[in-house]
Amino acid sequence: MKLLVSLVLIVTLSVCAQLIHAQPFVDQTYQITSSKDVQYATAVRFDGRTDTLRMNIVVPTNDNAAKRPLVLWIHGGGFIQGSRADFQALAESWARRGYTAVTISYRLGIHGGLFDPPFAFDEAELIRACFRGIQDIRTGLRFLAKNAGQYGIDTSRIVIGGASAGSIVALHAAYIDPLDKLPAAIGKIGNVTRINGTFERPDMGSYEGTQHIDVPTPSVDVVLNIFGALLDLSYLDNAPFIPLFSYHQTDDPVVACGVNRPYHSIQAVSANYPLMSGTCAIVQDLAKRSVPVLSYETIIHQGAAHDVHDPAGIDKAAAVFAAKYVSTPTSIAEDVSTPFNVDARWTLYSLHGETVASDVTAEEVRGLPDGVYGALSNNRCTTLILRSGIVYIPR
Repeated sequence: MKLLVSLVLIVTLSVCAQLIHAQPFVDQTYQITSSKDVQYATAVRFDGRTDTLRMNIVVPTNDNAAKRPLVLWIHGGGFIQGSRADFQALAESWARRGYTAVTISYRLGIHGGLFDPPFAFDEAELIRACFRGIQDIRTGLRFLAKNAGQYGIDTSRIVIGGASAGSIVALHAAYIDPLDKLPAAIGKIGNVTRINGTFERPDMGSYEGTQHIDVPTPSVDVVLNIFGALLDLSYLDNAPFIPLFSYHQTDDPVVACGVNRPYHSIQAVSANYPLMSGTCAIVQDLAKRSVPVLSYETIIHQGAAHDVHDPAGIDKAAAVFAAKYVSTPTSIAEDVSTPFNVDARWTLYSLHGETVASDVTAEEVRGLPDGVYGALSNNRCTTLILRSGIVYIPR
């Protein structure tokens, strides 16, 4: 009997070690398959022509999951260039973590002044480009919600992120709500006259867009901001704060970490761009609002590049942050279907395999820092998530 108990304990510890070192939605453990060029909408461009909008969808093939969290990646390019293909490798890596991962195209283009973009005709052009992006992303989310069964999506767990212009779109698509005062620039405004003709700028309508409106736009649970910015910090008002991961370099020459115009390092280009608030300004604003520090994580790197100084490290940090919110938690204190009694004794391990706590109750666990732990109780092992004093077990 002692031998049997020892063998069970050895096997249990081995399984727990695997759980500890294979973090759900962090480590890339799954095989994947891609569906490319999936059409989700058509929409009118800035110049009156029509765009056909598409996305690439990547799903794990061996995770045995009927529904997974969704991560939607939005490429950058200053609203004038870039492609969803730029983020294909990123989408694939997140699908290997257990997400249904999407890289999406949105309408590009702005009217230039005497010269072509990145020179802008006026400040309204970037604002309108941003709102076209918002409409397209929210339309894309509804398309994915309508097809959730086909792509194995749990619409209650959604992460959106991007870089540069893509992050600008992601931030606005997540935080703007019906109570926000929207800029006058998205209404009908004066025409643009250029050598090749005169172009009207009609009222843009709702930021929701006009397609797939037979289903509600699913809410966003996490935003991943890679050197993006907000047009107005008041968009953080009203609705509950959405957890935010941000990265920026202090002296980014394209999108300022503080408050400045895009391309601020080139005054001739930036003159007709609106002021925007980057990561440094957003973090200062969150502190003033007394937003709980556990609901946002910020990495501000001392540097002067519109880039990521440590791509692998920042990607891993973003994945760890998002995993806290997409692990489909079930409270062990409230869900009687859990195989563990709330009065059971627990041994917890850090993600590095170190013992964090021994022989503690669920109530005692609540006093530990928020995070993901490997856990052993009654010769059973699992992964625990601790958030805001509540202990969860991922389903």
